[in-house]
Amino acid sequence: MKVDAGKTVKMAIEQRGNTTCSGSLDVVLSCLPLHAEEGTLRESLAEDDLVIALTKELLSRDAAQLLLAMLRRQLDALALLDRVELLQGRWAFVSFPASLLGRAIVETLAQPGQAILPLDYWEQGDHQPEKVKEEQRALLHRIESERLRQNPAARPVRVVHVAWAVIRLGNRFLLHHREDRDRPGEKTHVLPGGRFKTSDLLTDGVAMGSEVLRQLFDVDSPLADAHLDTALKRELDEELGLKHGEDYSFQRWQRLPPYRQVAGAGNRHAYSDYGFQLYTLKLTPQGEVRLLDREAESTALTWFSADEIAAAQRADGASAYVNVLHVAWKTDFATQLLGVPDSGASGFAMTGESDMLDLPASPVNGLQIGKPGKERILPLDLKEIEWHLLLLLGWHARGFGIHPEPDLRLLGGGWVRVPEDVACSVGTELLSKLEKLHLPLVEIRDQHYMRLRIDPDILMIGAGLFGYRVDGSNEDGGFLTVERFGAATPWGELAGEVSRLPINGNTITILRELQRGDSPEGLEGVKAKSWERNLRDQLAKLRSLGLRRLWSTKNNVSTLVDGLRQLKD
Repeated sequence: MKVDAGKTVKMAIEQRGNTTCSGSLDVVLSCLPLHAEEGTLRESLAEDDLVIALTKELLSRDAAQLLLAMLRRQLDALALLDRVELLQGRWAFVSFPASLLGRAIVETLAQPGQAILPLDYWEQGDHQPEKVKEEQRALLHRIESERLRQNPAARPVRVVHVAWAVIRLGNRFLLHHREDRDRPGEKTHVLPGGRFKTSDLLTDGVAMGSEVLRQLFDVDSPLADAHLDTALKRELDEELGLKHGEDYSFQRWQRLPPYRQVAGAGNRHAYSDYGFQLYTLKLTPQGEVRLLDREAESTALTWFSADEIAAAQRADGASAYVNVLHVAWKTDFATQLLGVPDSGASGFAMTGESDMLDLPASPVNGLQIGKPGKERILPLDLKEIEWHLLLLLGWHARGFGIHPEPDLRLLGGGWVRVPEDVACSVGTELLSKLEKLHLPLVEIRDQHYMRLRIDPDILMIGAGLFGYRVDGSNEDGGFLTVERFGAATPWGELAGEVSRLPINGNTITILRELQRGDSPEGLEGVKAKSWERNLRDQLAKLRSLGLRRLWSTKNNVSTLVDGLRQLKD
């Protein structure tokens, strides 16, 4: 039910004579339509009547119309006014709570000296309590998210210039925990680097004045772009402890298309225009050790595979905040990342199938090296503790599960931080034995850090640390179960892993023939012309467990590989 507010306007004209801005707003306040606390009873006020009230000894008609247009726009943007009524040139609140907020806003504007929030509420600085910052962020997030949802063509109110470093060791990429607090549903890690700050201009000797703010408020700002390298150096010093020149060099890699999102750490949160410059890094030997030291001491640094960066979340709950990369690269995401050159001071010494290596299944087994089918054995008589260390390094290089002891740190790029006595005694003895074989497999840095210098994709585990079982029938097919056994070392438990692969009846026939020590060649019922090609196609996944292959051929006799154990049912 609507009640006309014309009488209220007439009373306001008679009672208000103040010609100030406050007086004009007082007139508007006294004329604002009312709404009942319960039900739908409300007033509806013609805007023309408000114009008349304001022009009665207060404002010119143009000034009155401008004031009301601005006020109407504010109230309408907050969804307080009934838009059907507005189309008819009338004001009416959509509800009683809406009328309360509308009247509170106009009341505050009408009274000089009144405020809705404390005067220092929006001050910047660390002195602001965390509770206040979170409250501000929540307010900004709600306003900006709704503004964008209601107006898809809305423009950003914040511009951010970002320098990100893509640091790659092996097949892993370094990410840093976001400076913002963890929030449910929000991603936790970003690439090292960060926002350009005006202080970066001072570092480069640029005179500061308020006019630079206008230049920086442009996602394609030449001024910001000219000083992004400085921002990168500062951020890498702060986050990773790396000094440019001493520890690394860098190259600009890609400038991403402008990106827009409601985002920002803490209360620097709004619909923002982002300009991202990506960099690649090359570490010096000193820089690589310094990065390893920082990682060993920090909980903020984490290494992700390309697939983990692309995924919504890792198994441990960590997630990569790289939405801009998904937008820029689309389906080319993994290809772009894997095209980044390795940042390490020294790359892998062993690459390609001719360097494929099987770690020994026991201290006296020796190493198996070479292309599949052309392997040779390198005798290597190890102490048990040396063998355990070699397995530990191999497990970590492959990304297999390890439950480390407290004095062991598993780091990026296949690096492991071990106690100094381990590296200087067990490690150096192992290194010496491998050097006698002219095998550049193990690397030791700074008397603490060790890794294998082999591409993880060609690093395998000896067959004696695997078991298998074939289940099913030649007619219906079944499953091949393969288990990589775990191992206990002085520095941690090496986790086992089981893979269960569906296989067809043809493959079951081949495997059972090999199990008996007979060649499947020409066997009746084997459909594939090449049984080896059949197995390679169906069992390619076994390499992800670290098993080179399931069978071998010696002197034209094919069998399952030596040492492979049969699992019990």
